[in-house]
Amino acid sequence: MPKILIVDDEAAVARSMQKTLMRAGYVVETAPGCDEGWQALSTATENGPAFDLALLDLNMPGFGGSPASDAGLDLLERIHATWPNLPVLILSAYDDPNRAKEAANRGARGFNVKGREQNVLEQIKSIFAGDQ
Repeated sequence: MPKILIVDDEAAVARSMQKTLMRAGYVVETAPGCDEGWQALSTATENGPAFDLALLDLNMPGFGGSPASDAGLDLLERIHATWPNLPVLILSAYDDPNRAKEAANRGARGFNVKGREQNVLEQIKSIFAGDQ
C-alpha cells in the first residue's frame, strides 16, 4: 500500500486529510513543518525515499522553524534535488494561480486548496495509477 507524508502545521487540516487518505487505504504519516517533514523523508531505504508521495502545505514553519510563506516550495526543491521522481502535491489556503504555476515550475504534480480533500484524493489516485 502506498505511503504518503503530509507536512502541514495546521493540525486539524492534516488530521482531516490523513483520515480521508487512510479511509481510501493509504498509509499516512504527518509532520508539522519542513524540518520534521525532511527528517521523516530522510529515513529513506536503499531503494529511495520512505514515502511514495508527499503532500506539502505552502505556508508553514520553514527550515529552522521560522514561519515562511513559501516553505512548502523550499521543501519541494529539496525533495526533488534528492528524489526527483517522488510525486509532490502542494496545499494552500488560497487558490492562487501564480503560486500554482510556480509550484508546477518547481516540480509539483498539483496545487490544491485546503478543504477539498476529494480533489486531492482523486489526484493521488491518478498519480498512483500512472495517469500523471
